[in-house]
Amino acid sequence: MLNFLKLSRKFINAKEPVCLVLGNEACDLDSAVSALSLSYFYQHNHQRLETLKCRNFLPVLNIPKHDYPLKTEVHYLFQQLSLSEEYLTFRDELSVEFMTRSQFVLVDHHNSPWSKQAIVVFDHRPRDETAELPLDCSIHLELVGSCCTLIAELMLKAEMTTIKEIEILKLLRSTIVLDTVNFSESAKRATAKDHEICFALEERLCAISQQETRKQVFDNLVKARSDVRSLTTFQLLRKDMKLISDIQSNKKIVLPGFPMLVQEFIKKPQAEEALKECARNTDSSVILLLGMHIDIDQDGSVQRDLGLINIKDSQLFASVKRKLETMSEPNLQLEENHGCHFMQGCFFKQGNIKATRKHILPAVNQILNDSQ
Repeated sequence: MLNFLKLSRKFINAKEPVCLVLGNEACDLDSAVSALSLSYFYQHNHQRLETLKCRNFLPVLNIPKHDYPLKTEVHYLFQQLSLSEEYLTFRDELSVEFMTRSQFVLVDHHNSPWSKQAIVVFDHRPRDETAELPLDCSIHLELVGSCCTLIAELMLKAEMTTIKEIEILKLLRSTIVLDTVNFSESAKRATAKDHEICFALEERLCAISQQETRKQVFDNLVKARSDVRSLTTFQLLRKDMKLISDIQSNKKIVLPGFPMLVQEFIKKPQAEEALKECARNTDSSVILLLGMHIDIDQDGSVQRDLGLINIKDSQLFASVKRKLETMSEPNLQLEENHGCHFMQGCFFKQGNIKATRKHILPAVNQILNDSQ
């Protein structure tokens, strides 16, 4: 993997045709590992894949390089496998001119400013009908627990499971374990395919060398993700942030996700100041905060909560609140905290711990587009 990453960097802003394998802008572990692994797969298989005309593949982490330290679990796992930052490629290293003439493979998302240039998509979200994908784009959407499950399935079918691929197999297995909350029954994130693929990866890995248990992998990654001691309140908002807008980009909603409950975040020094600055920097009308706490001492039990804060559009704020409270697919099972008045927002405990941001995003997107 390391040699591949070193070689791939020669394609940065190259004049020759390059296909960019791009994760989503949150750049969580699933997104980052999917981009690296699928790039490696395509670079070593493009000659026997008739649907792909491109010969050069560049994995791209969809964040500015200076935000990489915020992705604590990504940084931790990559460091464990000696994948240092100098061999990774970040979005801000690429010129707009280069990206405009490149093809894209989108992983862990499919609605992107670059959707019109996509030739392949791998995602584990429901189809977003507003995504402008070409008619000849090869689309692989499957509602599994982790996008890495879909990438690992390709690797296994191609029998790319030798010691040469050991780092990739470890990356994929670790990400699936984290995304499924270590196959927790209460979280209900894992599907039959996640179980099957993770077990197959473990069979191959154990044949090569001794491996950590799933619990060891999970606990270490949760600790790394939750270790935000070195981050300021402002950085914590950017750690796992999504920004969505209506078609004309007139109205925007920013959705920061936290490795802690929202109720803990709003107690932090400068929380209000940081949220106002976040809204200014993103020109957002409404902020939707999404919190999650995993208790590794209680067999991975999960708690979720959320907060909704109006910045400059009370009508949009009310529409989002109403939608969140009345969603049926899935029902978030919200319980409002009437005692919390931080920034005159609304705060909720989320009873349905299975519902994640990927379930909430389409509903909020629809409200934005309906509000035009």
